[in-house]
Amino acid sequence: MISESESVLPQEARAQLRETFLRAMNELKGEQCQILTYEHSKLEGTFSGWKPDGTEIIVQDLKTPANIKMSSALIRTPDIITMTFEKCLELPFQ
Repeated sequence: MISESESVLPQEARAQLRETFLRAMNELKGEQCQILTYEHSKLEGTFSGWKPDGTEIIVQDLKTPANIKMSSALIRTPDIITMTFEKCLELPFQ
């Protein structure tokens, strides 16, 4: 049987990881990013945020390989292979 103190530790660790993730997303808001999709398209834009359920990211000033520019776009996270940012973050945040 797991004691109450043993079950609290993983919960606290998950809470700390979630808080660090949310702080990182907040720090990256407004930063330039490059997105590689599963269709092997390379997109560029300004990261604006994530939908709360994590299913989509919000990008401003999106530029596609065909040189199409969109003032804003939602990109489904399952379509994304990688996102890279010019800004480097040092974790964890205080």
